Amino acid sequence: MINLIQSLEGAADGAFAIDDKYKIVYWNRAAEEILGYEKKDMIGHPCYLILQGVDERQRLICLAHCPIAKAAFDDKPVANYDIQARNKTGGRRWLNMSILAYREGKEKGNTYIFHLFRDITKKKDEEALLQKVLDVARHHNNSSPLSKPNENSNPRLNALTPRESDVLTYLANGYGTDDIAQALFIAPNTVRNHIQNILQKLHIHSRTEAVSYAIRYGLVD
Repeated sequence: MINLIQSLEGAADGAFAIDDKYKIVYWNRAAEEILGYEKKDMIGHPCYLILQGVDERQRLICLAHCPIAKAAFDDKPVANYDIQARNKTGGRRWLNMSILAYREGKEKGNTYIFHLFRDITKKKDEEALLQKVLDVARHHNNSSPLSKPNENSNPRLNALTPRESDVLTYLANGYGTDDIAQALFIAPNTVRNHIQNILQKLHIHSRTEAVSYAIRYGLVD
C-alpha cells in the first residue's frame, strides 16, 4: 500500500482511504486543498461524519453503514458517482467520486477503500444555470401568443455549419463541454472552438444567450 499512497500523494485528484470501520486512515494533499481539512485532523475519524455527502435531491449518501463502501468491500464493481460534500468552512462542494478496494494479503479485514475525487462544483453550477435558462425560455415560448420562429426564419442560423448546429442543439439541451465532446466524439477544445464560432456568427456574447437563441428559433422543444 505504500507505493499506492506515494503515487496518490502527488495526484491532482483528492484521495482518502478508509478501513473496515469506515474510519479515515489516509488523506492526501489534494484532498486538503479541495475540502480544506488537514490530514492531521482527519485520521481516525469516520468518513461519513466528515463529508456528510448528499445527492442532488439533498438525500444523505454518506451513512454509518455506507452501501457503496460495503459493495467495494465485497469486491463488487462500483460506478463513479457525484456527491455534494461539506468542506471545513461548512460550505458544500460537488465532487465526482471513484472508489477502489485495496487488500493487503488474503484476509478480508485487511481491506481498505480508497476514494478518489475531483471538484466539479463549477460544472454543476453551470448546469444549474443552463437549466434555469431553459425553464424560463420554455415557459416564455409556451405562454407567448406569437408563433414560434424556426431556424429558416433567421439567416444567422443558416450560416452555421452542420457541426456547429449540433453543438448549439446540445448546448440548448443543457449539455456541458465535456458532455458534448463525448456525444459528438470530438475533443473538448474542438467543442470550445465551435462555441466561439457560434457566438460570433449569431452576434451574441455568452453560452446563456446561445441557449435562449436556440430555444427561440426552434432548435430544441
